[in-house]
Amino acid sequence: MEMAPWEAWIRSTELHAFVQHYEPRLWPLMQTLHLLGFTLLIGTVGFFDLRALGVAKGIPLQAIHRLIPWGIAGFIGNLLLGIAFFSGHPEQYFYNNAFRLKIVFMAVAGANILAFYGTSAFAEVKTLPADARVPLRIKLIAGISLCAWVSVLVCGRLITFFRPPFFH
Repeated sequence: MEMAPWEAWIRSTELHAFVQHYEPRLWPLMQTLHLLGFTLLIGTVGFFDLRALGVAKGIPLQAIHRLIPWGIAGFIGNLLLGIAFFSGHPEQYFYNNAFRLKIVFMAVAGANILAFYGTSAFAEVKTLPADARVPLRIKLIAGISLCAWVSVLVCGRLITFFRPPFFH
């Protein structure tokens, strides 16, 4: 079977060669760092979302929001690691339905982030006192966020178990 041009290009990159060469030691390290990055992401964003949904009502949302840069750092680290994973074995990811769903849920989470920061929702969160009722639209954004990021986690884990029907 002929290799697709995009796959041939990825396989010709230095990143692919690096991942392939050091894979026995590099892969477990990358997996560990990927898990730590997602822990930062879900630990901060998930905590914020749960608070918006009514958990730990005594903590102001604005105080929890100060932790979000740690989640962003985890996401950026994971995005870079994801590129390395994909570059090392493009055929195992591109043709994998769990990976494709993971990308879809990441897009949903990204659109949801735009809905939060691109509307007055963020400005409203900054003014809410600790025990205030969270408006329904913010709860909806938080619920979508939490579901999307947990789905990213689940799909990422399922990538290992859903092998593509063929390898190039």
